[in-house]
Amino acid sequence: MNHVSALDWEEHITAGCKYLKTAGNGLARPLVFNNELIYQLTAMAVEKLLVGIFQYHHKMPADHTLDGLVDELTLFCPLDKDLADSIKGLGRFDDMCPLVPVNRSIPNDMEIKTILAVGQKVASFAEKKCGSPLTVDYELGDRKE
Repeated sequence: MNHVSALDWEEHITAGCKYLKTAGNGLARPLVFNNELIYQLTAMAVEKLLVGIFQYHHKMPADHTLDGLVDELTLFCPLDKDLADSIKGLGRFDDMCPLVPVNRSIPNDMEIKTILAVGQKVASFAEKKCGSPLTVDYELGDRKE
């Protein structure tokens, strides 16, 4: 990997938006997208968006856990406390980094809407901090049966 691609913040932001859009659109396709998959896609979206913000500021995070990203981001690009807490709260469904997951629970439909809303807030934060219009066009409707 060359130096330029390592700092291509737009690639991370674009990938994060695509993951988030896929997760949001998954609400309408419950036979393909269960809540666990929507959660995992949203968590990946949030991670990509946050790493994109790091790269926009010419920084590389030392820790790619959601908690670590949020804590490190506060050093140069602070998040609102509620948003920071909401991002950290995503980890309560899945210990994403241990070799053997210790905690894994599947979010219910209401929790999925909240998780997707956190993703949308992170995308808005990234847009504001990176000065680039982002496209995440889906509505948080009810899950289709």
